[in-house]
Order: sequence, then structure tokens, then C-alpha cells
Amino acid sequence: MRSSGNIDDLHALIDVMSNPVVVKTRSHRMVLANRAACTFFGRSREALLGQIPAQFRTEQAQEHEAEAAVFASGKVDEREEQVTDAGGTTRHIATRKQLVNLSGTQYLVVIMSDLTAHREAEAQMRNLATHDQLTGLPNATLMHDNIAQSFPHRSGSGALLVIDLDHFGLVNDNFGFYVGNEVLIQFGRRLTDIVRNDGTVARLGGDAFAILLTTIGMGLTSEEICRRVLAAASQIFHLSDARAVIGASIGVVVADHHPVEPTEMMRRAGVALQKAKDEGRGQWQLYSDELDRQSKHRHSTETDLRRALSKGGELEIHYQPLTAVTSGNVVAFEALVRWNHPERGMVMPDEFIAVAEASGLIVALGELVLARACQDAMLWTRPLRLSINVSPVQFVRGDLVGAIQTALSESGLDPHRLEIEITEGVLINNPTSALDQLSRIQSLGVHIVLDDFGSGFSSLAYLRYFPFDKVKIDKTFIADMIDNGESAAIVESILLLAKNLKITVVAEGVENVDQLDLLRSLGCDQAQGYLISRPMPIANFEKTVFGADI
Repeated sequence: MRSSGNIDDLHALIDVMSNPVVVKTRSHRMVLANRAACTFFGRSREALLGQIPAQFRTEQAQEHEAEAAVFASGKVDEREEQVTDAGGTTRHIATRKQLVNLSGTQYLVVIMSDLTAHREAEAQMRNLATHDQLTGLPNATLMHDNIAQSFPHRSGSGALLVIDLDHFGLVNDNFGFYVGNEVLIQFGRRLTDIVRNDGTVARLGGDAFAILLTTIGMGLTSEEICRRVLAAASQIFHLSDARAVIGASIGVVVADHHPVEPTEMMRRAGVALQKAKDEGRGQWQLYSDELDRQSKHRHSTETDLRRALSKGGELEIHYQPLTAVTSGNVVAFEALVRWNHPERGMVMPDEFIAVAEASGLIVALGELVLARACQDAMLWTRPLRLSINVSPVQFVRGDLVGAIQTALSESGLDPHRLEIEITEGVLINNPTSALDQLSRIQSLGVHIVLDDFGSGFSSLAYLRYFPFDKVKIDKTFIADMIDNGESAAIVESILLLAKNLKITVVAEGVENVDQLDLLRSLGCDQAQGYLISRPMPIANFEKTVFGADI
């Protein structure tokens, strides 16, 4: 390559290549460099040729060692390197180094490919795959990996917290998703400030976050972190167009002495979180095996109940009579659902109603009871009234007015024979809407009953705003009124108030003759309880419903 003409010809050949190309001697000196190489190194060809470009390499010794290996072995060397270009920017460069023999002299041909854009795109894709784009926090995928790395090696010294914002949907409903996003961003920052170097904060999706604590015993305890998280969630969120106040619920699982898979850790934390929600939100719950057993039983109950609703045959309606206190005659029946489970036998409402409410199945269950009970009542010879309880969840989520209209229409039942029982819980969250819906039901000719009267804080106030047809005194007062003068005075006051308002009164939970006698002396209208009868299939009351006195 000593001839200037030959070198010029060779440069002309390699100048057409878009990748940087250099040819070097065994002593690492450049003898050829194309235009792309000159541009990359930021030097003229004259300045490059004959030089050892150590000033352009970040690891000169390794570079020379790799080149020497190629000269020694004759094998092609391909690798990726980080090289600083003329502008001082670190580039990801793929190099291919191969020997060429010319006139008995060996030369090293180095072809460089700039992978910087590709590697940056890969890094961005990794970030997208492992980080939440709204908050910038690690996402569920990265948290899963972090749990896998942390818990098997930190038995008894780590904890996982899963956090849900309470009533976050109301923020989106009232202010829009943009404001909701601001809340999520601010809350993520608050969590990061709390945890600092003691763990990792992640957004799992929606309004769910997680904290992985890996320094339990060396830093803050999980209990202290939970208290700080609850406090942070309850602080006012100052947003661009609004202010919001929410809260949070937390499920906590502490690493035990056996390695646990990340998916199982998340599941356990979720079990504890659900318990926190069920207990009223705004608190934290620690996972335990007993809690897990309850959760699995609850899930099994929900699955079986969903199946029972689809088939219908397992669900039965039992009826409990209401009698006139003065005469003892049956004046109405309250419809109560029972579940004849194929394996568990007869399941009582207190074992499955809460599950039905939490899962939303209560709407379908309530409609089934309403429809069947109305059909049953049409078979009675005596036009006794039918009383049906309505869950607050069904009242809010379902189309109760439509369901009542359908049941009445399909059964042919006289609306005046139907009584709908509600509790104070129906009225608490949105009394205006609830009272409007009750008025629509009452306009059909259906009677409205306020159940568990006296047990809530606002029972008396609701009597001012809605003309209830009947109230049922809570059974706790009836149970205590013989031995407790205060309970007896409350019962007497309710009866006097109801008489002035022309509202019928039912005493619930009547279990002995002394209670019934006192109620009779106080002027109570109706009674219901085990003294009169337990709930039973309607066939057990054949004489009552088909003509003869009980």
C-alpha cells in the first residue's frame, strides 16, 4: 500500500461504503479510512492515516488485545463496543475485524456499524415494558421480577404491600380522567417519598400500587409504612382544576421462611387487601393462613351461588308470618331466601348474602326472590300481604322499579299486597335519589317499610321526609325491653310517634309471651318472631294461606 496511486484507488473503492471502514497494520496504525470513518472520528483522512486512534477509544488496551488476537488466529472477530464519536457522544458500535493479505503483508480491515439508534429503541422498549408510562414508576412486570429476586433470599425480612385508592372512581366521575391521572401521579410521588431507599414503589394498573420493602428490621417497619401510606392517601390532592380527598386500603404479606413465587405473593397480598376493603376501607390488613381460608371459602361460595342462580333449583323461598298483636291472626308473610346446597345442605342467608352483595350477584338474587314470591302469593286463597327485603346494593345497582313492575305484571299480584322493606343503609349515601325511587315504587301502589327502625342514627329524620307505610322496630330493643327500662321506653316512644304519624308498627324478634304481652299493652300493631313461627316453606302454612285460621 505504499503507492499513493494504489491508496487513492483503494480509498475510492471504500468511500462508497456508508459504514465507517478503516484498515490497520499489526502495530494498530491506520493506513486506510473511508469518508464515513473520517466523519465519525471528526478528523481528516490525512490526520487519521498513520495514527493510532487511541484518543478515540474508551478502552485502548482491550482494543489492541482484541486486534492482536485476530492477527494471531486469523479468525474473524465480531463484537459490540461503546465508542465516543467526534462530538463526544458515546455510540454503540458493532465491529467486524478480518485479516487481509496483500503482497505478503497482513492488514486488519475494521468495518463499523452504528447501532446507537437501535439500542436506544431497545432501551425505550424495555422501559415501556417495565415502567408505567403515566407515573414513571415500575409496573407489574418489573415488580414481579423484583419480588422473584428479593423474597427467596430475604425470608422473614421483607414485605409486600398492595394498595388500592378508596373511591377513586368518584374522582373520575366528578372531575374527569385527566384529573384522575393527576391524583395517580401525585400519589405515586407520595409513596416514593415515603419509601425512599427502603424499597420499590410500583403502579400495578388502575388505582392499584405496590410497595416492596426489602429492609424490614433495618429501616421502617411495615406497620409504620402502612400508617404513612394511609396518611398520605387521606391528605388533600391539590389538582389543576379541583381538590380531591380520597383514602386507601392496604393488603400486607410478610416473607415467611419458605421461598414463595411472585404470583403467590401478589395473590396473598390481594387476599389481605380484600379483607381491608370488606372491613370498611381506610385501613390495612396482614395476610394470614386463616384469612386465606376464609377468602377461598368466600370464592367457592360465590362460584357456587353463581351456578345456583343460573339453575335456580337450589334456591328456595321460606316465609315467616307477621301477626296482628291483638287478634293473633296472620296478616302478612315475609319472603326469605334459603339455599339448599347439594353438598353443604341448607345454607342460611348470613352465610351467602354478604358474598352476593360484594360480588353484585345480589341484584339477580333479589329479582329471583321478588318474582317467585309474587307468583307464590298469587296461589294463596287469602289475600295476605307479601313482604320482601331489598338489599342496599340491589337498590343502587339494579333497576328495582323495573323489577317490581315486571314481577307484578308477570304474576298478576295486586300491588297493594306487596311490601318492600328497606334499611337505613339505602338512604345514607344518596338520600335524594333513594327517596325519589321509593316514591316511584309507592306510586305503583306498593307499600314501603323501614326495617330495623331505631338502630340507625337518622331513622327519625327519615320519617320527616318520606311517608313510610310501616316501620319494623329493631329486634335488639324487643329482646331487651323486659329487663331494660330504656329499651322499653324507646319501644313505647316509637309506638307513640308512629301512631301520631299513622304508620303501622311491627315488632321484630318476638321470642316469648312476656314480650308479646308488653307489646299488646303498649298498642303495637304487628309482631314477628320465633314465638309465632320460624321461616318455613309456604306449604307449612297451608291452612293460613288457603282459608282456615292458623
